[in-house]
Amino acid sequence: MFEVDPNLWLQSFARPWLTWLMQAISLFGQEGFYAAAVLVLGFGLRLRPMLGVMLALLLTGLGTHAIKDGLGLPRPVQVDARVLDKGETNRQWLTERGGAQAAFGLPSEQAITAARALHDPDFGFTSGHVAAATAFCASLLLMFAPLRRRRGIAVAIALWPVLMACSRLYLGRHFLGDVLGGACLGLLGAGAAWWLWRRPQTHRLALPALALLAGIASCWLPLVDLATAGQLLALALLAALFARIGWPDDAPATFAMRLGRVALAFAVYLLGRFGSHVLLQHFGDGDVFRLSLTAASTLFVLGATVWLTGRLRLYPTAA
Repeated sequence: MFEVDPNLWLQSFARPWLTWLMQAISLFGQEGFYAAAVLVLGFGLRLRPMLGVMLALLLTGLGTHAIKDGLGLPRPVQVDARVLDKGETNRQWLTERGGAQAAFGLPSEQAITAARALHDPDFGFTSGHVAAATAFCASLLLMFAPLRRRRGIAVAIALWPVLMACSRLYLGRHFLGDVLGGACLGLLGAGAAWWLWRRPQTHRLALPALALLAGIASCWLPLVDLATAGQLLALALLAALFARIGWPDDAPATFAMRLGRVALAFAVYLLGRFGSHVLLQHFGDGDVFRLSLTAASTLFVLGATVWLTGRLRLYPTAA
């Protein structure tokens, strides 16, 4: 699982156009893509199930961060000089031949020690790109029932994590074990989010309690990502609020109304990002402050967009 052979085999087909394609696929694994997807699909289609997809991404993100920092395993480009780094000559290698020597073995102790000793370590297991892609696609199929009935769309969605895994292997960023672990984590995150999200009573108690616990832990434990915990806290508060006052009714909306909601969501998102940046510069970056600011910013973006679109009659009625 941690041998470099799968990477070397995929890279044997290396061509400039293929490298460009794989880099483009990996680019869609960045946080910005998922933020845009939540805004576009949430305010352009249906908000409630899309926030369930957001929950799956956040739960998976918490798990990815904890596993990466907890295990501290190197990447293929760090353990073998032969592995290409995003199609280029590898300059990151820490050991010349440090990949696993058996199917269920780990990279060499020398490679693991060298990776952990870096000033700014960049660990590999599990693949965050594959975990997020799997959580995103699996939760889309779980939360949006009509997608499951359209076989072509469902197959295309299910194949996306496979393409993401191939790109990460080809670019030398992950071992086969990394992408398989990421896929399992993404499925677990999607399943947990679906189980939580389909029970209205969890919005009032279980989900806020989980988010609060994650937020407190993020201020004390490095294994819990602070930014993700802040977003989870905001999502839990917003879900509890809507469970009490009613969710916006997405159904009776024209294309112009949906487009207007999406445009407004992006405007509020950019305003929230700018405001967060200014506040961080002026008031420091302590853990509690950053957690609170992330939660407030996320709550502002989602909550203010719903409020403004309602005032503009882009959501004509309440559910």
